Amino acid sequence: MTDLNGNTAARFGAVTRRKHLPEEIAQVIERDIADGTLARGQRLPTEAALSEQFGVSRNVLREAMARLKRDGLIETRQGLGGFVCETPPSLTWRIGTENLSDQDDLRYIFELRAEVETGAAALAAERRTEAQLASIRHSLVRMGKAASSGADGVDADAAFHRSIADAANNPYYRDFMIFLAVRVTQSIAAARQNSALVEQWTPTAQREHESICEAIADRDADAARRNVRSHLLSAAKRLGLIDKQN
Repeated sequence: MTDLNGNTAARFGAVTRRKHLPEEIAQVIERDIADGTLARGQRLPTEAALSEQFGVSRNVLREAMARLKRDGLIETRQGLGGFVCETPPSLTWRIGTENLSDQDDLRYIFELRAEVETGAAALAAERRTEAQLASIRHSLVRMGKAASSGADGVDADAAFHRSIADAANNPYYRDFMIFLAVRVTQSIAAARQNSALVEQWTPTAQREHESICEAIADRDADAARRNVRSHLLSAAKRLGLIDKQN
């Protein structure tokens, strides 16, 4: 949704469930705002374009937009259309990037991730579809390619964990993972670049991610939970967030 000429309309698909359509549409747009796909201050496609993309009437779309306006996520400007608010109130409770240079704050985030992501992985092992497993494996391949090319693989790493959250088939896991990912990815990338262990990081992390994927593929919830916790503990050690002797 970055092209103001209407060419970005195709990124949205039609909403197929017929109940509570305005709420569903509002949630899609809200997620795009949360994960940064729609930037603060960015102009939205026209009402006609959005109606066509979602496959709904303009009345349904207007209800969705009204909800987003009530929540302070979007605003309309006379003669210009809709825009993402510069300071969405949904970010009032947030993990700000300005705090992520602090090792203690980043360690707290890893502790939070350990509790959330282990649960997501266990559910993914129990609930994942073949298509969702394929998505997890695709992210794993991307990480391998990044390693081969000498890239840090941070984006592929984040995609891997989001794919697991998707496979948990609980929308709140994915939403929360998006919330965390967009705030810690930059900090982790910087930490990797500054680490003396950069050359050793990628192959080690790759093996850890492979073990997580295997557990989910085997539908072994306990192993998935255990392997995610082990991976995050190891990652925190590599970042210098906890003592390597722990």
